[in-house]
Amino acid sequence: MNTAKFDQKRYSEYCREHSEEFLYELREEAGKFLTNWPARTGVILLVLSSIATYIDASVVRENPYAVQTLFAYVVPISIIILYPFATLFVSTIEKFSTYLVDIFFLTILVGYCTALLIVFTGANSEEEYQSVYLILSGQVNFALLMCTGFAYHSEYKVTFFRNVFYTLLTVSLMYLVNAEFLSFNYIHIFQGFFAGAIMSRIYYDIVRARFYLKSTEADSKEHLHNQLSKLVYPHQLERIKLGDELENTMPLKEGKAIINVFDVQRSSEIRHEKTADFFVNLFQSFLQICMKGYEHNPLRSQAFRLKETGDGFISSVGYPFLPVDSRSLADSAVSTALLMFDAFNKEVERFNYSRPIKAAIGLAYNSVQGTFQSGGIRSYDLFGEALIQASKYEELRKQPVIWDIFCEHAEKRGFADFNILIVQEVVYNSLSPAYRELFTEIDLKDEALVGDFQMMYDNDARYIYFHLLP
Repeated sequence: MNTAKFDQKRYSEYCREHSEEFLYELREEAGKFLTNWPARTGVILLVLSSIATYIDASVVRENPYAVQTLFAYVVPISIIILYPFATLFVSTIEKFSTYLVDIFFLTILVGYCTALLIVFTGANSEEEYQSVYLILSGQVNFALLMCTGFAYHSEYKVTFFRNVFYTLLTVSLMYLVNAEFLSFNYIHIFQGFFAGAIMSRIYYDIVRARFYLKSTEADSKEHLHNQLSKLVYPHQLERIKLGDELENTMPLKEGKAIINVFDVQRSSEIRHEKTADFFVNLFQSFLQICMKGYEHNPLRSQAFRLKETGDGFISSVGYPFLPVDSRSLADSAVSTALLMFDAFNKEVERFNYSRPIKAAIGLAYNSVQGTFQSGGIRSYDLFGEALIQASKYEELRKQPVIWDIFCEHAEKRGFADFNILIVQEVVYNSLSPAYRELFTEIDLKDEALVGDFQMMYDNDARYIYFHLLP
């Protein structure tokens, strides 16, 4: 009992809060009523009733006005027949569908009383009057029930007062037609009114509950869609909607890519109450850079955001998304790295920290392959030599002998603190001349500089290249 009351209250509150949507839903339901089987079935019943009344009045009772009974329900029948055609030419009529339903039932009641008038007018004797009473009295409560049992109003009290009006109008017309017939059928009128009130209330609750369930289900789907969009890309959502498996929505075969490993220098030394917010805003800026030019046929974007690692950010250019422009893969990767440094500097400026904060990026080109985790949450990931190598290139700044070279070069350029972009030899050799001019070369075999330094996980590397930015 308490649950039912709670549900009723919840439906009512929801419909009040979403009154415009509920009204639109009621108009739609009323339009369906006027064009689908309920109203068409009603038309068939009206036609059959008219024919049966005509046959009885004409053949059995020889009523001279019998033919007029065929036109008693011409208005409600015309409403149902003409409504679909009217909406084709004047679409705004659909806004008044709820009122047309009321008019449809009102004209049925008027038509019923009109048929009574015709039948009683043509009766020639007291015996015939009594016979007509018996035949027509059984129709009174049914007519009222059917005309008061359905309505499409946002509040039930409107439907209730409409039903009261229908009943009083029917009583008034019946009184004008034949007061004796009214007194003979007052119980049937009460039965029809109360049965219609009960039926209309049940129908109203059904329509309201259906709207609530339909709307909340749509809200749930939208919420689910919004939350899933935080986990997967738009093209993945579309393919999943079409019935595809998650594992088929991203490339899994081996490919080649330039991996970008971003890291903040000495991030553990940052002491600020909004450090977490700083990294959140920074990585959101990076994501916007990665998603530039995103499209799914074929898959392409500025870069692919692979993961965030606390104070680091890893992305790839060339796999699984193709680059957005026709430049070489190396040019696209360096261009993306420079955009990231620009976004980083802007976030640092907004952060307004008391000491300089600088970052480093390592770029390496090699094989990568996509994969989904084998169990649990099936997140997409990349593995391969390119990731390992890019990480090691970014970490070169931690080698004292290499760091000394960076500092010496920065001093010549007048940088007290600096951002560092370190690229693999393959990446450098693939750059256009304009980008090559940015970089400075370090010969790893030059003992005078680095003591025959060997690059981990890239043993064939002879040179590394770096670019310092303020």
